[in-house]
Amino acid sequence: MFDTDRSGAIGLEELEAAMTNLGLEQTTDELNKIIDEVDQRGNHEIDFDEFCEVMRRLYEKKTSWNDVIQQCFSVFDRSENGSISKRDFQYVLREFGDITDSTIIEEIFNEVDIDGNGMIDADEFSYMVRNYMNDEDI
Repeated sequence: MFDTDRSGAIGLEELEAAMTNLGLEQTTDELNKIIDEVDQRGNHEIDFDEFCEVMRRLYEKKTSWNDVIQQCFSVFDRSENGSISKRDFQYVLREFGDITDSTIIEEIFNEVDIDGNGMIDADEFSYMVRNYMNDEDI
């Protein structure tokens, strides 16, 4: 399926295509690093067992992202009702983010509150984190 040239192993281009198809897009540098870490034969290609190791590592990375997002959401959800009010959002940004300008806080809140209902739910929060942060930010 991913071994398009039927060589019995997956090279960088095939791995990039596989990751894209699985919704786990990575940069070329990230994939090269992963290949170097799991490639036991040293031929810069990965066999099935090595591919499984790549998938395990990416799954762990994705899981840790989900955990981080959930923990961050809990900090903002001070009322613990499953959504973030504008008041809670302002409080957290002022206390922990050192953002004191009400206009900026309002703009950020309105951008994150995709459905415009005056509350930020877990999906909207997750969308914000995934689209505005990367691994180095966490």
